[in-house]
Amino acid sequence: MPDKNKSRYAQIVQYSIVGIAANLLLAGFKAAAGFLAGAIAVVLDGVNSLTDAFSSIATIIGEKIANMRPSRKHPYGYGRVEYVTSIVIGAIVLAAGVVSIRESIVKIASPSAPDYSALTISVLVVATLAKVAIGIAFIRKGGSINSQPLKASGIDAAYDAVLTFGTLMAAFVCLIWGIDLDGWVGLVISVFVVKAGLDIVRDAVASIIGERPSEECVGRIRSLIAEHDGVLGVYDLMLDTFGPERTMGACRIEVRDDMRASEIHELTRHISEDLDRECRTQLILGIYAMNSTGEFAGIHRKLDELVEHHPEILQVHGFYVDEDTNHVDFDLVIDFDHDANELKEHIVEEMKSFYPDYTYNVITDLDYS
Repeated sequence: MPDKNKSRYAQIVQYSIVGIAANLLLAGFKAAAGFLAGAIAVVLDGVNSLTDAFSSIATIIGEKIANMRPSRKHPYGYGRVEYVTSIVIGAIVLAAGVVSIRESIVKIASPSAPDYSALTISVLVVATLAKVAIGIAFIRKGGSINSQPLKASGIDAAYDAVLTFGTLMAAFVCLIWGIDLDGWVGLVISVFVVKAGLDIVRDAVASIIGERPSEECVGRIRSLIAEHDGVLGVYDLMLDTFGPERTMGACRIEVRDDMRASEIHELTRHISEDLDRECRTQLILGIYAMNSTGEFAGIHRKLDELVEHHPEILQVHGFYVDEDTNHVDFDLVIDFDHDANELKEHIVEEMKSFYPDYTYNVITDLDYS
């Protein structure tokens, strides 16, 4: 297996090549043993291993495309092709499952007792152990290098191990009690294969649509930004992935209102460099100004008190009062299940009842992270 020092691309390709070789061997042995025994479940298990080999081929092709350099037409790169690869893998698995269901139903309708031999049993035992090893290796490596196609192949292999074990148990039942469960076991295998295909497609589609980033990722980025001197708050973090190794987004930081433009330039420059180096993330940074005196602390406290009565308001930030114009700015983060405009108007009316001499400019944000 590949070592940790190799590039992510090289590791994915090498694991996929191992998967292709292993699954082709297993497919051949299972199909041969299944035909000799007249066991449809064993043959279908072999077909399933063959689809796993095709999945690994799709992974290599997809990874090659995903690693192409960005172009004028696709300036964010081709990293999302990995998600498309996962959909292709899921479609292959799904198609194999549907065909297997059809063949299993035919076997149930026209049963014929399989003739299991020591060779057939041996093939199923070896196949189960091999699939367990492949599944564990692929899932671990896919998780460590954040490769959705590798994880998909690993999950599929883990399903195969369970299903091959089921085929093995059906063979023992047939040998000991003479009960033919071949078609039924084949049907169960097929249903699980279909489910595995649907799960793989669902996860890949969710990644393409865009998912909420993990708490671990958000916490790491927020902490890294907050560590810089001069940052008084980190808000409105939005992240989007263009493949597992390319994350872009936006964020706002709060600084003193008397900070010079040159100081802000130096601060945001250092933040951007640290994020790129430590998190492989590129962020556009916006700036909030914080009043450098405590003159408006009472207004801020009153706003916080009003917001506390509305649990659907998750956060208030970006508070700033322009003392020359009596203009108040602040942002409200609203829960997805509530009407943001209605809540904003309600809070503004309440603030006006306490501080009628001020005007209010409020922006509502979604809880992106």
